[in-house]
Amino acid sequence: MSFLKPYILRFAALIAINGADADLNRKQVVNITYLLSAMVGIMSALVFFVYGWFTESVVHILGAMVSVIGYLLSIKGYAGCARVLFPLACAIYVSICTFRFYGSDSNFAWLLIILAAYSVTGFRVDRGKAQFVVCAFALMMFAFIELFAPKTTPYASLDVRLLIALSTFVASACMIVLIAGVVVTKLRKLNEHLRYLAEVDDLTKVHNRRKVLAEAANVFADSMLSNQVCCFAILDLDHFKSINDRFGHETGDLVLQKTAAVMKNTIRKGDWIGRYGGEEFVIIMPNTRTEEALKLMESVRIQISDLRLAYNGLDKKLRVTTSIGIAGVDAETQRYEQVLARADKALYQAKDQGRNQVVFAGKDMEAV
Repeated sequence: MSFLKPYILRFAALIAINGADADLNRKQVVNITYLLSAMVGIMSALVFFVYGWFTESVVHILGAMVSVIGYLLSIKGYAGCARVLFPLACAIYVSICTFRFYGSDSNFAWLLIILAAYSVTGFRVDRGKAQFVVCAFALMMFAFIELFAPKTTPYASLDVRLLIALSTFVASACMIVLIAGVVVTKLRKLNEHLRYLAEVDDLTKVHNRRKVLAEAANVFADSMLSNQVCCFAILDLDHFKSINDRFGHETGDLVLQKTAAVMKNTIRKGDWIGRYGGEEFVIIMPNTRTEEALKLMESVRIQISDLRLAYNGLDKKLRVTTSIGIAGVDAETQRYEQVLARADKALYQAKDQGRNQVVFAGKDMEAV
């Protein structure tokens, strides 16, 4: 029996992986599987109880209790143990029920098909061997039952076999649908997370450069097609480099976070904001006239200048100001980059004129 020792040790190691497994989706699959198995056991027990076969009902109640124990192991943190227990318990349960009570004509052995879905979603992808073993084990048990189980038994009348077949189909279908739902939910959350990483600046929680420029292109295209006005603004925090040099990058990050929060809370629904790079931000204002853009950006400037940020645990408060350049779409504009370039020129004029102000890149370069 020494040749079995490596396999026994691997099996023990698999069971020992309990609390370390924190994958919520796989735990959900295990939990759903046990709950459905408990339901099948209870339904079967009720059928036998109705027909007056109390001893047989107890057998199915015991099967349901094993499922409940597996569920409790899973929610208590023993995920590895619960994961390995189910294929074994399911195969034993189906075999006993088919050989002793239902017979192979009841198609109860088809309940083993849920082990195939379970193996794919209940085990991590890097455990392909475990997935293969579970599928192969389910296939061998199914073949064994179909070859050696009696076609029918004294317990299984035609009505009972039909009921068991229907229950097996419903349980298997529910299991597969629910597992598919868990998988789809997992993929949807993963896609949302990847989209968030691709579109959101991690520090400021506003859109990153790629996303905000993509929206700038979309807004510009819509304005051209619908003959509507739109404005772009570029904001730059004044003397930000000196803030980093004097107070440290931690304080600089705090300044970026707080000012970005002010911008997000001030702009309107439908506007877009993104971090352009460093301490620069871009705000896209669809269907917005010059006067509206100036008023909105002046509100942003005032609220930022009113900020008083504590730094380094001191009672002193740090004051932050911003310079803003705005540009709108005119008859000569052909690309959205031209609007951004004019807004950038207006921003530099705001810097040259003393900072902490809003400048519009019109023909006369208005300042507010």
